[in-house]
Amino acid sequence: MLCHLVIGDNDDLSASRQWLEATVEVPIKGSMDEEGLRTAAMTFLRDTLNAEIAALRSGPLG
Repeated sequence: MLCHLVIGDNDDLSASRQWLEATVEVPIKGSMDEEGLRTAAMTFLRDTLNAEIAALRSGPLG
């Protein structure tokens, strides 16, 4: 399942000063409610971002 996530500091993204937009593919087995899907997508996105940050720290920029 693909989830399109937009996280901002304002309900209206055009008024947001900071925002993050991402599309993530969430592996799901069985059925999930909206809250479960949101939690799974955010966990997957957090883990992906943590891995990218860790890679930057060990690379030429770290």
